[in-house]
Amino acid sequence: MPLDDLVHDFNTRSHLLQGAGGEECFEIVDGQVRARMAGSVFGTLFQPIVDCRSGRVVGHEALLRVIEGPWVGLPPQAAYLDMPDDPSLVQLDRRVRTLHLLNFLQQQAQEGGFLALNVHSQLLRGVHANHGLAFEAILAHCGLTPEGIVLEIPDDGFDPLRRLAGALEAYRARGYRVAIDNFGRHTASLERLEVLAPDIVKLDRSLVGHAGHLNLARRVITELAEELRRIGASAICQCVESPMQSQVAKEAGVEFMQGFLVGRPAARCLPVAGPRSPR
Repeated sequence: MPLDDLVHDFNTRSHLLQGAGGEECFEIVDGQVRARMAGSVFGTLFQPIVDCRSGRVVGHEALLRVIEGPWVGLPPQAAYLDMPDDPSLVQLDRRVRTLHLLNFLQQQAQEGGFLALNVHSQLLRGVHANHGLAFEAILAHCGLTPEGIVLEIPDDGFDPLRRLAGALEAYRARGYRVAIDNFGRHTASLERLEVLAPDIVKLDRSLVGHAGHLNLARRVITELAEELRRIGASAICQCVESPMQSQVAKEAGVEFMQGFLVGRPAARCLPVAGPRSPR
């Protein structure tokens, strides 16, 4: 379906849910889709994820960008704090991912690469069953399938493990790949990871090391990468900003990298080359 028709269709559905006075909508500006929601205008940026061994781009993470409104200058996630209840937050989270999908459809060079999308932690608490079902319908409407999507799930270490594991299992059963985001920021429990069984683990920026701490970072990440391979997960080293950090990741055996050194967030995806991607 042409992008104009998709945008019109999603807007029609949204207005039916909001009522006649609803102001939330998608719009196309200079070839990019924007979303008017939560009193602001949002867009999408894509940051590449590369294979450590080949340096080739294998996928992109979609990031939210504030274009207009009260959240300009603040982290885009601040808009979630303004949601009055869980249903409103769940709806916002799905609309954000729909925005990213619509922009992703414009990326002809991206064919064959995966798209990583963040899932807000409150959605996991607010939705009690059938995780991924509603978003699968949105994907199908865009002509996409869960197999090309990586859902990035935060784990602060405090949520009940059984509930979180159940949500991840439901996502994976539908064909999504699942990544635990920012591992090492709040928790570094390998026991939790074994139960959650993610496809990918994104290592927090605190683990990658900075000047004066690279030797320690190398030892920590090397041991982590070995453990992750043991449980069947790939590792992505985030926030790689210097050649030294890149070297640490490569020497530690990390499979993938993401950060300013390999690509800054941009409106356009980079060309994807090669078949290798996180399993």
